[in-house]
Amino acid sequence: MVREVRGFRRAFSLIEMLVVIGILAILIGIGMNTFSGATQKAQRARAQAVVNDVAIALESILQRDGAFPRLIRQNGRSDCEMDAANAYELARGKNMVMGLAYKEAGKETAGADRCGVVTPWAQAVLKSDVNASYGTAVPSGGTVRDHVVHFAVDVDGDGYVEASVGGESVKIRASAVAWCCGRDGKKYNYSEGVRRGCSYSWGVGQVER
Repeated sequence: MVREVRGFRRAFSLIEMLVVIGILAILIGIGMNTFSGATQKAQRARAQAVVNDVAIALESILQRDGAFPRLIRQNGRSDCEMDAANAYELARGKNMVMGLAYKEAGKETAGADRCGVVTPWAQAVLKSDVNASYGTAVPSGGTVRDHVVHFAVDVDGDGYVEASVGGESVKIRASAVAWCCGRDGKKYNYSEGVRRGCSYSWGVGQVER
């Protein structure tokens, strides 16, 4: 029995303590879910910014030089990874809004960008593990290779990019486009990827049906 002194209770009963612990557990669970959801939304927004930056960088090169670099032109006809070699073409001209570290002598990106342009989920792995490479697993799904951004450019100058997104052909009104997987690292076709959290540098209105 709980004793009272001067009208105040000296201790909680066992039942009251269990109720308080239960309420705290519920509140903590709600807080964790909210935080996790906010983190995922932030990472998705960063992934969208990455693909937009790649597309803008490619278009900037075209406007400035009148043509894409030879490597980009050869590789970017339909679907190509913005790996270390291709990313170097953007980095050396300082075209990336996000900024890429690179070493001139080796003609490749360096540091956390050593695998080229990747999603935020893979970027976190490359920053935390100096030995991480294309084959390193990403906790949210897939490997670093799966999280490399893909791109395609308009090589014939007709104002359209014909990209192969996850095996699905998509005709887009643009000079250059970029896209990436979602947090699970899976490469869905365009129609499915829109629902699965993949990021694309183009809008629905740019797609020719």
